[in-house]
Amino acid sequence: MSTALKRKVAPWLLTTVLLAGAWALVEVTLPEGSAQAPFPTAAAIGETASARNLTVTITDVHAARRVEDADGWSAEGTWLVVDLEAATDQTQVATVLGLATLTIDDREFIATDRGTTFYRTRLFTGVARSGSLAFELPDDALSGTATLHLGLTRDVVLDGMIELSVDLDELSVESEVPLDETRWAR
Repeated sequence: MSTALKRKVAPWLLTTVLLAGAWALVEVTLPEGSAQAPFPTAAAIGETASARNLTVTITDVHAARRVEDADGWSAEGTWLVVDLEAATDQTQVATVLGLATLTIDDREFIATDRGTTFYRTRLFTGVARSGSLAFELPDDALSGTATLHLGLTRDVVLDGMIELSVDLDELSVESEVPLDETRWAR
């Protein structure tokens, strides 16, 4: 191959190699926002899950048409109730259950702060507390799969959080579910 021909072909070959490299880089690069994504830990009912400074055992999940707390507050509607025990592992600084959300399809629901629930409960190192979280849902929301997210802060940028997947179709809808009183776990 002559030198003149090499000079004409070399830029085209180099361009092709660079474009192929750029395409490969785009394919292996993480999605936008993933550099600050939380670190999820999968949970299962009855098993202990830990994420950084939070340890949670989800003991039960209920669907109900009415909820009532130990103080007599009650509400009718469509509810998902999560019974759990939680503690911190390392420190008691800023240890409130600040993240308790339920995602169904593209909709996100925050645990209710009405009545006496476990939402925003202060946690202690090595000593578990127990109680219930309650999510008020639209009537059509008790089907498909829901994902429960639990964490110490609402803003879980680069932090650990606990995730539980719930098959809503498998839950029987109870007429009434009492919310467990928030107390020291046994």
